[in-house]
Amino acid sequence: MLPNLIYDIGMNNGDDTAYYLKRGFDVLAVEANPKLAATAAERFVEEIKSGRLTILNIGIAEEEGEFPFWICETHSEWSSFDKGIASRDGCPHHEIRVPCRRFRTVWEEFGIPYYLKIDIEGNDILCVQELDPMNLPKFISMECIRAYALKSLALLHERGFKGFKCISQQLFLPLELPPAIEQRRYERAHWLAITKNPLVRAFRFLGGRSWIHQELNRSRTYDSGTFPSGSSGPFGDDLPGRWLNYDEMKATYEYYCSLFDSKKHSVSWDLWCDFHACSLSLAPLPAFCEGRSTAGPVQRG
Repeated sequence: MLPNLIYDIGMNNGDDTAYYLKRGFDVLAVEANPKLAATAAERFVEEIKSGRLTILNIGIAEEEGEFPFWICETHSEWSSFDKGIASRDGCPHHEIRVPCRRFRTVWEEFGIPYYLKIDIEGNDILCVQELDPMNLPKFISMECIRAYALKSLALLHERGFKGFKCISQQLFLPLELPPAIEQRRYERAHWLAITKNPLVRAFRFLGGRSWIHQELNRSRTYDSGTFPSGSSGPFGDDLPGRWLNYDEMKATYEYYCSLFDSKKHSVSWDLWCDFHACSLSLAPLPAFCEGRSTAGPVQRG
């Protein structure tokens, strides 16, 4: 594993790459859309010259070759080898052909990264399938698409990843049971923003709105900046919440899906999220947690 290298598989407009570079990492970015790759090459011309960034204008596929790729004309991040993804919600789209490589050939050429971010609209699982269980990144993230979310989670587990988090893509809050402190903090701020309680309304009028706004955006900020909409946000040890084992993550995700289906979900989360995983063994539970099952949701009440 190369401790200073991050893979940005599905670079899109380069906002994630910019964050990784700002953090001091070298980046290997993969982007199938030639226009986005060219725009990023202009944006990061100095980082490319210095050797800190390499951009591969390729797709990731099951085999080498040139294959049809569908460009979504209204949401670039929806472009995909799957026409159904690129055209969802009736979006205009068109076909191009792009050169493709198997993911194995990429990591064999450039090495195993510290963090592997994958967001390639339908082909994420191809990257995980080709990882070497004996030589894994420390951290990985992949888009959690509900249709095959549990299959993706199981594959991460089978490949050897030990700890898991499910992080919303909108607010970067973790799905946990009981809810994480970050989720409770956001829900409190949201209530303060909308309640008609006279005392709270007075608080807002006297200057409290600014504080509430900061609290609502707290999970989206880093240093003096804010993660742009559509970015993958923080990763690894910077993620909020605790690392769950596989059984607990599976049960937690299933529980939140059931809440979502029954329209009981909170304002602080939805099912547009990413699975994050770490390859190191989880720390033992604190003494006060010993004996508590982690195989399913914690019962509250």
